[in-house]
Amino acid sequence: MFKLPRPAALAAVLPLAGCMPAAVPVGLVLPSEPNVPVPPPRYAKVTAGVQDFRVVEPKDWRELNRQVAPKAGSGGMEGMPGMDGMPGMGGKRDSGGR
Repeated sequence: MFKLPRPAALAAVLPLAGCMPAAVPVGLVLPSEPNVPVPPPRYAKVTAGVQDFRVVEPKDWRELNRQVAPKAGSGGMEGMPGMDGMPGMGGKRDSGGR
């Protein structure tokens, strides 16, 4: 009879151990409270929130810039206390940061 050395036998048997079913935890098999009320599933459309990105005619880029540009006097640092005379802040002494 052919006898395998002990390390060779372990090397042949250990890969088969991965084929054995694992024990399932009892908490997954038996729920603790099966009569707890659960909200019913609700229908949700697959296309909910989808936006349409079809090709449209090009618009005038100048007009688009005017639409998104800040309006005069609606922000920036102009008029803030302590900002007078600072370069780039649009004051009377603004040299353009040069």
